[in-house]
Amino acid sequence: MIQEKLERLQELPIVFYDGTCGFCQASIQIALKYNKRQDLHFAALQSGLAEELVPQAQLPDPLPDSILFYENGQLYTESEAALRIARHLNFPWAALYYFRFIPLSFRNFVYRFIAKHRYRIAGRTEACMLPSPEERARFVAQ
Repeated sequence: MIQEKLERLQELPIVFYDGTCGFCQASIQIALKYNKRQDLHFAALQSGLAEELVPQAQLPDPLPDSILFYENGQLYTESEAALRIARHLNFPWAALYYFRFIPLSFRNFVYRFIAKHRYRIAGRTEACMLPSPEERARFVAQ
């Protein structure tokens, strides 16, 4: 990817999600609907953008297959990613950010449980969702 495009993307808050997970896609639909400032951007993990954009030292190995959040040059995973995304949403979703006061180990335990069972909760799809023309501009890798 060209360097100037990568530099531009590094300034954006980007949600990386599993494009084949129904639960993840439903979460992205919520984020699109309740992010009225339209400052969140999205990319499927399958796009490979995370590996190009995020400094290698920050990337977990192996790369998780649920959700990551990249903001201000920092990559967040698991519950921290989900809560930081919630902070960008309107009420009542933004109130979830205050769950950060719960110990990280417990939050991540709950997150991992949901992530492990997400295909049973919402199923699996063979392709990513198709955003509307207005939403398409917020998807940085397609």
